[in-house]
Amino acid sequence: MTDTLVSLVDDWPFPLFQLDKADQITWANQAAQEWLGKSLRRLNGKNVWSVFETDPFSGDMTRTAINQSGAITSRHISVRPSDTDDEKLIAHLTAYPTAAGTGLSVWFVGREPRSTKIGGQVVTGMGRMIAHELKNPLAGIKGAAQLLRDDVESAEGLALIKLIGSEIDRIGRLVDRMEKLGDADPTSAEQVNIHEILRQARRIIQSANPGILFDERYDPSLPHVPGDPDTLMQALLNLIKNAAESAGESGEILLETSFRTGVRGGGAGKLLPVQIRVIDNGPGVPKDMMAQIFQPFVTTKREGQGLGLALVSKVADAHHGLVEVQSEPGRTVFSLLLPAPTKAEK
Repeated sequence: MTDTLVSLVDDWPFPLFQLDKADQITWANQAAQEWLGKSLRRLNGKNVWSVFETDPFSGDMTRTAINQSGAITSRHISVRPSDTDDEKLIAHLTAYPTAAGTGLSVWFVGREPRSTKIGGQVVTGMGRMIAHELKNPLAGIKGAAQLLRDDVESAEGLALIKLIGSEIDRIGRLVDRMEKLGDADPTSAEQVNIHEILRQARRIIQSANPGILFDERYDPSLPHVPGDPDTLMQALLNLIKNAAESAGESGEILLETSFRTGVRGGGAGKLLPVQIRVIDNGPGVPKDMMAQIFQPFVTTKREGQGLGLALVSKVADAHHGLVEVQSEPGRTVFSLLLPAPTKAEK
């Protein structure tokens, strides 16, 4: 390694570690030493997972990187130096195989949210209130749809009434389980075809926004995902509806699925290879709102309630997944990442 490259790596503003095959530190850059408050001499030979606190599953990262012969990233992980009361930070951890063992980088992305649990309680409480308020109107809408069906003769009209009926039934099931929305696991554990859900959600949103151009690019090799089809449908409806509102009457929306490697997340720390992306060409999310966009009551809409993306975040968490956002004017991408079924679930 040249002196210039050594200097560049040592001056990198985020912690970097070189580990042997037993996860013992053989080298750490200046940022790592400053973050941990220990010199390289004191760090040398220590197990890296003993010098800073992190989620329990992170210790498997280096072994997985070696076994897969590639980099693996755990996103949105709480970290702080061991034996301190320092504020926890959120970081992306990346492990990658090297000739001598593994490298480990710690990329800080912000402070640990203080309102996550409060937000979850708010969404759950709102769910109880919404469930109570929706039951009577749903019954009335279903009755009206049944009466309307008798007066409709065209195939297109009957198909729309059928769509209304299926959505009323789905919302009814969702209302029944609203009180359990904050549970750690989905209420119903099925093998869900995400492409069927995406197509259904697209039809629903497109029927209300006929001017929007939809493009669907799905990876047919993706497996079904374990989860609750109704809450996954609601999460995707919220994402596509937001994209439609952002893109406007003549905007463009891309629905895309793909296989993504090296990402862990959720409370169980599972690999999240199933990626669903909703991409729109709207003006984008204001930069000052990006850090809190999934919190309840945070919205850019004049008449919005700010619960749609909070619900998406809750559904992702309930399925041991995560949701990400990247945004700039003309291109906003919401990514829902979900685990694949285990051998026992297939």
